[in-house]
Amino acid sequence: MTFKDQYQSKLKSLTEAASQIQSNEVILSNPVAAMPISLITAITKRYEEYENVKLFSAFVIHPFDFFTNPEVAERIRYHSFFMGPLERQLVSYGTFSIDPVNFSNLKLMIEQRVKPTTFVSTVSEMDADGYFNFGPMGVTIGEVGSRVAGKVIVQVNKNVPEVNGTHNKIHIDDVDIIVEQDEQLLEVPEIPSSNIDKKIAEWIVPHVRDGSTIQIGFGGLANAVSYGLDSKKDLAVHTEMITESMVYLTEKGVISGPIRGGFAMGTRKLYDFSGQNGQISIEPLHLVNDPSRIAQIDNFVSVNGCLMADLTGQVVSEGAGTRFISSVGGANDFVRGATKAKGGQSFICLSSTNKNEKTGEVTSNIVFSFPKATPITVPRADVQYLVTEHGIADMFNRSIEDRVEEMISIADPAFREELREQAIKAGYIKK
Repeated sequence: MTFKDQYQSKLKSLTEAASQIQSNEVILSNPVAAMPISLITAITKRYEEYENVKLFSAFVIHPFDFFTNPEVAERIRYHSFFMGPLERQLVSYGTFSIDPVNFSNLKLMIEQRVKPTTFVSTVSEMDADGYFNFGPMGVTIGEVGSRVAGKVIVQVNKNVPEVNGTHNKIHIDDVDIIVEQDEQLLEVPEIPSSNIDKKIAEWIVPHVRDGSTIQIGFGGLANAVSYGLDSKKDLAVHTEMITESMVYLTEKGVISGPIRGGFAMGTRKLYDFSGQNGQISIEPLHLVNDPSRIAQIDNFVSVNGCLMADLTGQVVSEGAGTRFISSVGGANDFVRGATKAKGGQSFICLSSTNKNEKTGEVTSNIVFSFPKATPITVPRADVQYLVTEHGIADMFNRSIEDRVEEMISIADPAFREELREQAIKAGYIKK
């Protein structure tokens, strides 16, 4: 049987493919632009037939009914291993679960905890050798998801660009059901950088040496740092997320070395760039984020944001109290990898204050203690540098007294006296 014959024998309509899902199934879907929107929508429409179906993915940016309709959510329970903006808006509905995980552990999570019965993903059109390409987002968990699941359903979409990398393809022999549905890849626009983001970037950029390998996170602050590197030379990239700014730096010649990432997330221009540029290798997240692998890269620079930090250097990236805002992702992976690398540097950044949009109240993001039940994302013993618009705090392997003094020095001046009084009262420092 030829590959084309196999293709035709496995080709189903969306309705036929969705009918293969049964009660008590565990569905694992590739995230964001690799999420098969039409297929998952077809599955969701059959919710009345299901009991206890679970769907695992991340950073969903399509408003599926299992988010907004409690009746659907009772039968199809979504689990997120990384929250995006839509999930953040809807988390108060209580219609889905949050599964904290370091991205370096995603393979273990899928193999040992999720144990999917069905894996779904968008893929490119099949090539002459019988392979479908997972595209710029699907390599993240494509190999482990398709290997572990008992059933694999792919949605062939001609808009998925083929990318280079490791475990970036799936063969038709390993696919059970094929559906064809072209749809535009979901795009995530760039977040603009604020003036504070740019001030923070100004502290970091001088520390990035020519020839460094960089990892930069998501958001306005990350963009401020990344675009601020435009005067550097001979940079390479090893990052969980390939961004729009990396397109700019590559086109300008600043990034001349290899670009290794777990996924590309952004606009159509970025997706096409990821498929066209021979510098880029997209690899599963558990490999890209492996701290032991990162530690082997000399002059590695990691830049990530956070929400809050306390006077001893504990870092919060997921939320405040029981209110979830974001997820763990790769923060720990890159902090630990960078600090083990020869010449490595890890910068964790935050604005020194936060302004309540409703009340206008300004509070410090550097605090003596966090609200009750606040999860610690990066332990203080792992933190190297914390950065605000007021400077850089050197925290690595230092005493509590030193840590407190460093943190007070980068707090907003309006809160420094109060923080010092709290630290004295607690016995962290002397008068």
